[in-house]
Amino acid sequence: MQLLAARRQSQKKLPITVEGLSYSYKKLKVFDNLSFAAERSTVILRGPSGCGKTTLLKLLSGNVQADRVLSMPTSENSCLVLQEDSLLPWLTGTQNIVLFAGVSLEKVRQHPMYEMIANFVGQKACRLSYGQRRLIELFRAIIYRPKYLYLDEPFNFLDEKRIELILPFLQGEFMSDTCLTLSNHHREDLSRLGAATVYSFDGCFPVTQLSKS
Repeated sequence: MQLLAARRQSQKKLPITVEGLSYSYKKLKVFDNLSFAAERSTVILRGPSGCGKTTLLKLLSGNVQADRVLSMPTSENSCLVLQEDSLLPWLTGTQNIVLFAGVSLEKVRQHPMYEMIANFVGQKACRLSYGQRRLIELFRAIIYRPKYLYLDEPFNFLDEKRIELILPFLQGEFMSDTCLTLSNHHREDLSRLGAATVYSFDGCFPVTQLSKS
C-alpha cells in the first residue's frame, strides 16, 4: 500500500525535462541541441520579446514539431494559452469554457474563480474587453486541469489587482496534478506561485542553454 501511494504521488507532477532539442524557423536556427531539467513542477521562462520563449512553449505543447529532440514531455493532455485571443467570438464566454474544457455549466459556476468572471462571462466574446477575454481563457485552462499547462505571457491586459487574484489559482490544490510552465517579461512579482524553477533567455540565437536564476 505504501509503495502504491508513493508511486501515485510521484506520478502526480512530472518535471519538465528536455534533451537535445533543435528547431529552426525559416533560416533562423532558434534552438540547437538544447537540454534542461526543471526539478520543480512550476517553471518560469524570463527574457525579452522575441527570444524564443513562445516558441519553446509551442514545442513543449506539441503545437510545433521539433527538427530533432531526444526527450521532452508528452503533448498528450497538455494545454497552451498563447498571448493571442483564442476564444470563438460568436460564442459567449460560458460556451467557450464548456465546449473546450469539456465541463458542465454547473461545474463552471461552482468553481471558486467563477466570481471573477460572473459579471461578463454570459456575453459573446466579441463584445468583451481584452482583459475580460484573458480572464476567461485562464479560467478555462485552470478548470480543465491538464497534465501540462503552458501559459504565454498570461497576465497581459490585466492590472495588478487582477493578477494578485489569479495567482492563488495557479498553485496549490488547483494545480495539484498539473505541471505549470509560463513566460513573463520580468514585470510581475511571481513569488506567490511558490517554489519554481526560473530560466532566463539572453536573446541570442541559437539558444543552446538556459540560465537558471
